Amino acid sequence: MRAWTTPFSLPLIIFMLAAPAWATTPLASLHYLSEEYRPYNYLDETGQPAGLAVELLQRVWQQTATPPQPIAIMPWARGYYLLTQKPNVVLFSTARTEARDPLFKWACSIGYAEIVLLGLTRRAITINKLEDAQQYNIGAVRADVGEQLLLNNGFDEQKVISANRLGQAIKMLDSGRIDLVSTNKTTVMSLLSSPGADPTRYQVRWVLSSEQFCYAFSQGVDDAVVKSFQQGLTQVLASSEFQQIQRKYFPAP
Repeated sequence: MRAWTTPFSLPLIIFMLAAPAWATTPLASLHYLSEEYRPYNYLDETGQPAGLAVELLQRVWQQTATPPQPIAIMPWARGYYLLTQKPNVVLFSTARTEARDPLFKWACSIGYAEIVLLGLTRRAITINKLEDAQQYNIGAVRADVGEQLLLNNGFDEQKVISANRLGQAIKMLDSGRIDLVSTNKTTVMSLLSSPGADPTRYQVRWVLSSEQFCYAFSQGVDDAVVKSFQQGLTQVLASSEFQQIQRKYFPAP
């Protein structure tokens, strides 16, 4: 015990030398924001951030000698607003669409998302082309890629019904308030596979797009910081550890 209490002990000297390096790590100056979006990012049973994108982020911190940082889980619209207004925000998992690409800086990729229109199996809804869907009321999470794709394709904004969370949109679908939900197929199927849910009640009616999921950075973040993050992410993605993480959240059928 004496070695730890002596003012000039080796462990204390190492800590004192290391502390400034941790404190000045550029990635430690950013605010990390996310939402409930299984299996990529969500709060687990203990209230801690979890998911494939969260674990990837934690590995990037390790690769870049960045101490663990807080991750705030909030409604997507709030996080997206902060990404556009604050100079030091990282928002994930963010679909890198053509419309969003010039708005932010990016580190990719977390994975790929198939954005679909989901309806109730019992309802006779036939969509042979995208324009056929314009007659329906469609729910989507506010500011999410599912909503933005509809608006970018000329859908009447009066027929695009916003929800704060995906679960709220599904409730609107079940109640008949909306006809379809525009969302990521993997995420909605994960939600509908939870205890008490019946995934057979729902059916994909149309595939809107396939998009890359990334970490989106505010425009104010220095390019060198984004580059450092991307280098760390690339190293993690090339590791066997990433394969283990991927199998954890996307187990083989």
